Amino acid sequence: MMRILCRIIGFVLCLFGLIGMLTPIPLGIIPFILGLLFLVPTTPSAARAVRWARRKIRIFDRVMSAATNRLPYPYRRVLRETEVKPDW
Repeated sequence: MMRILCRIIGFVLCLFGLIGMLTPIPLGIIPFILGLLFLVPTTPSAARAVRWARRKIRIFDRVMSAATNRLPYPYRRVLRETEVKPDW
């Protein structure tokens, strides 16, 4: 039950975040990252999608790294699971 609730909350926050990013002042990044914090631990496909996006989209990786460094430890741990290793 808790897993389903986390998925619903994560999906709604990501949806609001995407809509908010389309506004002239992109305030949607905060709900989007919060939504990912709910989705990544409960949905393996979301974790794979975040890893793929971090590998392909450099600005997304930079935003996620900045958010990871500023968040408290329990949330930081969740986003650290999606970090990509450099290819060099």
